[in-house]
Amino acid sequence: MLYPVNLDISNRLCLVVGGGAVAARKIESLLRSGAIVRVVSPEACGKIRGLAVQGLIEWQVRKYKHKDMQEAFLVFAATDSDDVQKQIAEQAVKYGVLLNSASKPEGSDFHVPAKISRGNLLLTISTGGSSPALSTLIKKKLGTEFGSEYGTLLELMAQIRKEIISDGEPSDQNRLLFHEILQLPILACIQERRWHDLRNHLARALPTEIDCDLLISRLKT
Repeated sequence: MLYPVNLDISNRLCLVVGGGAVAARKIESLLRSGAIVRVVSPEACGKIRGLAVQGLIEWQVRKYKHKDMQEAFLVFAATDSDDVQKQIAEQAVKYGVLLNSASKPEGSDFHVPAKISRGNLLLTISTGGSSPALSTLIKKKLGTEFGSEYGTLLELMAQIRKEIISDGEPSDQNRLLFHEILQLPILACIQERRWHDLRNHLARALPTEIDCDLLISRLKT
């Protein structure tokens, strides 16, 4: 059974061994999460070459060496050589580095799930490497249900939470208030950009000292 976790890899060194299309997809995902990416491969596809030319990744044009593992936070084994893949897996265990293997999902320490991002809202779908196609199908279905309005809703709730918590009320009371707010038709107001209606709903639910006009103005910028 896998343990689900959202991992902060910003400014952490992630090693990608391999230069093909699979490696390129891993690299792009890592860059979007703010990782420092080092690629080790004697050859690379056009996408990886382009990223290296732009200075977005470090590409070491050579075969994998055991010492490559020493500084890595995560390692992605994406070569077409069974022997190299096996070496990487063994070295990952030796150095205590978490491994994602493109050729042997069952031998990986972690899997990269399909994901949907709506602002700070992150939905992930994983089949544990068993069926990426099924993950993609579920992602498409969820993508139609959870639109950009959910990112705006999360932004609003984060602002409200900050204001409410600063008042120092008991956590149980705050929890009830947050639940009450989410029962209001605020999602529809956001979808239809009915800001005046949204403001009125919030004004009736929130403490009077909270400036609802300011909350709405922040959403509209």
